[in-house]
Amino acid sequence: MKMATKRKRKSPAPFEEEYRSAFGEYAGNGGEAALGRAYELGRRAITEKKSLMEIASLHHRALHEMLAEAPGTGREQELLAAAGAFLGELLSPFEMAHRGVQDAIVALRQLNETLEEEIKRIAYAVHDEAGQLLVAVHLALADVARELPERQKEQMGRIEELLNQVEKQLRRYSHELRPTVL
Repeated sequence: MKMATKRKRKSPAPFEEEYRSAFGEYAGNGGEAALGRAYELGRRAITEKKSLMEIASLHHRALHEMLAEAPGTGREQELLAAAGAFLGELLSPFEMAHRGVQDAIVALRQLNETLEEEIKRIAYAVHDEAGQLLVAVHLALADVARELPERQKEQMGRIEELLNQVEKQLRRYSHELRPTVL
């Protein structure tokens, strides 16, 4: 009987460990590959919901340790420049996400303004146009009612009551849509 061997998936290194490794590689050798790792770490930070404060704190600690390990070597300025470039690349996904959110906010505001205008238009239509039609119906019913026998006038009275209810409902709806404009 053969035993199936389970392959363990290699779990990603803890974020701080991966950060220190990538930052150390970039500070030591530079290169686009290390900057690519910084960018991917930025994407991972967003996925893992890391805050900018966490990133800044981690970056500060890592840079502080590197500078402490290299006193008097004359590499301080080089390390500071590398740290700036690395952090800039790491933060670029945050910047893109931020811009995406800002664009979405602008689009939502425009959509909201469009919806507000449409609501306003509908409210005016309900208030003005439907109201005018109801007045015309009331007048027409009153003309017809004058020529009817008494029994049918009572039926017309019930129809008038129903129309009054419709009018009240339409008025209420139009005021709910845009109470300040009407």
